[in-house]
Amino acid sequence: MRGIVLLLGGRVFEGLLDEGPRRLIGVAGAVRELYGKVSLAVVAGGSEMARRYIEAVSRVGGSKYMQDYAGILVTRLHALLTISALGELAYPKVVESYEEAAVANATGRIPVSGGIHPGYSTDTVAAIMAERLGFDTLVKMTGVDGIYEDDPRINPSARKMEELSYDELERMVMGKSYDPGRYELLDVTSIKILRRSSIRTIILSADDPGALVRLLEGRRVGSSVR
Repeated sequence: MRGIVLLLGGRVFEGLLDEGPRRLIGVAGAVRELYGKVSLAVVAGGSEMARRYIEAVSRVGGSKYMQDYAGILVTRLHALLTISALGELAYPKVVESYEEAAVANATGRIPVSGGIHPGYSTDTVAAIMAERLGFDTLVKMTGVDGIYEDDPRINPSARKMEELSYDELERMVMGKSYDPGRYELLDVTSIKILRRSSIRTIILSADDPGALVRLLEGRRVGSSVR
């Protein structure tokens, strides 16, 4: 692997204010094990907290732009928390552009960002980040341990798809809603970017951060999209 962009989905930050950052602490521990073995960058997602702020902005009459911007601010708070969890391994400032990420990466520390531009999900931010840094892998830590034909939380008999193409994934997500804060799996824009640059995506469970280490060991984990 030339490098990994680690996309921390909402599950990593779920229940943050009630249960504490236990999932983030677990992920940070796995990142510490990977550090020095592969180049890394991190993009923090928004979670239910972002959705609640987005809904609040909508209810007071805020535009889609303002809803997006509210979500970005929450993801940047999550990025700040992630930097704190990584300590000296992380670039000490939340990255706010792809060029800043490249500068941070050149220092040998891990660049950590949240959202960057309104209208773009953190899926798309992570895909562009991988392109800019020349990394060949995106790993998304989410609420399930891979991609399923149906939501396994609703349909326990849903079949897990261990390998699929971007064309297959695109067909799965077409027609879904992409309102601010409500992206599922990967959005269509990120899929197009990942496909054009031949960046592999791995979907893992945020409840099993050790899967990151097993991935680097060459073991089969989660679902792989090429």
